Amino acid sequence: MNVITRGMRNAFRSPVRSVAILAMLAISTGLVLAMLVARTSVNAKIDEVKSSTATQITINPAGFMGGMGGGDALTADQVTKIKETAHIDSVVASLTDQLGEDDTNLTPSLELGNLGKRFQRFDSSNAPSGGAAMPDVKVMTPRTAVTGTTDPSATVASDKITSGETIDGSSSDYTALIGSKLAEKNGLTVGETFTMHDKTFTVKGIYTTDNEFQDSGLIIPLATLQTITDQAGAVSSVTATADSSDNVATAVTDLKTALGDKADITSQQEQAENSIKPLESIANLALAGVIGAAIAGSVIVLLSMIMIVRERRREIGVIKAIGGTNRKVIGQFVSEALTLTVIGGIIGLGIGIAASGPMTQSLVSSSDDSTQQGPPRGAGGAVFKSVGSQLQTNVTNVTSSLTPETFAASAGIIILIAIVGSAVPAWSIARIRPAEVLRTE
Repeated sequence: MNVITRGMRNAFRSPVRSVAILAMLAISTGLVLAMLVARTSVNAKIDEVKSSTATQITINPAGFMGGMGGGDALTADQVTKIKETAHIDSVVASLTDQLGEDDTNLTPSLELGNLGKRFQRFDSSNAPSGGAAMPDVKVMTPRTAVTGTTDPSATVASDKITSGETIDGSSSDYTALIGSKLAEKNGLTVGETFTMHDKTFTVKGIYTTDNEFQDSGLIIPLATLQTITDQAGAVSSVTATADSSDNVATAVTDLKTALGDKADITSQQEQAENSIKPLESIANLALAGVIGAAIAGSVIVLLSMIMIVRERRREIGVIKAIGGTNRKVIGQFVSEALTLTVIGGIIGLGIGIAASGPMTQSLVSSSDDSTQQGPPRGAGGAVFKSVGSQLQTNVTNVTSSLTPETFAASAGIIILIAIVGSAVPAWSIARIRPAEVLRTE
């Protein structure tokens, strides 16, 4: 029987003790794997937020937001300055407008309601001029929102198109994506036509977003809307994407310098940073858990092997007395430690795989309260609140995933536990002198 085989068999000489050691090692290893999975998943979410939401910069004409307010539209020259700003990777420009009953043959699918009537109380078609008194009864009609954009997917995701196909936002075609509510109201299907500002448009696709306002509007190419509404080069909103979240602050500063007081510039960087701080705390906590569990595992193996060596001093002395070398005896005990560690590690990996998902979700859920933002105030607060809620949803939506790298790291930590846990007992074995042991036993 060679040294390795003897060590493997000796690992189970005391079944009760072996089971206890395996149980403690399994729990320790399972905790290592679960914490590694949590840390990896949270770090992946942090990178995702930084590379997507945290890189977007919104530029609106000064004093204008969400179709309300005033000010002058951004010009083509200003959009060019935005594109040429350092660290700006991409730009999506859009122009929004409303269609009255004289602008199109479409029948609006939205009812005015008390909110619509309130917002239109100043611009009735019966509104008098020249300082005459306002009539008691005003004619208020619902309107249809139209958005011209260079990238339709930035307004409606491609998977929301339920029939047909998207349009080319960079073209000047008379084509449109139409919301499902508006299409249903007017009995339109893909390929059919409608008129807008005396031009005939073809329905290229129909989308459904489960948002009644969006589903009651239509999307056309930006240049087309600028042409038919006599707003050459006008843009009411620009979404710029920076090349890195680390460069957003610099890009915002450069944009403010380039555009001056003609534009309101906001970014989600600060909001994103505040939202991911709890995730960074979770990642640090998970790392501490990995280190703590690895240390605990090493201590378990260390104390167990020290106890085993002390119990078997006589056996070690006899083996050495009949010619056994330190190398063989140490190899036997290291093999015994490795056997216990590997078996405990395999059981622990199973526990870790089962517990990693619930543990990750539990850690992320515990951070929800600390990531809540206070309600925004002032004009546009609803817009910011909507964006913040979406960002919050993205941040807390962490999915645990066990990658090969994480599994390999866990296996490496198991081996490290075995090496560290058997190092001191091996040193102790080398110091045992056969004559001294046999004389005292």
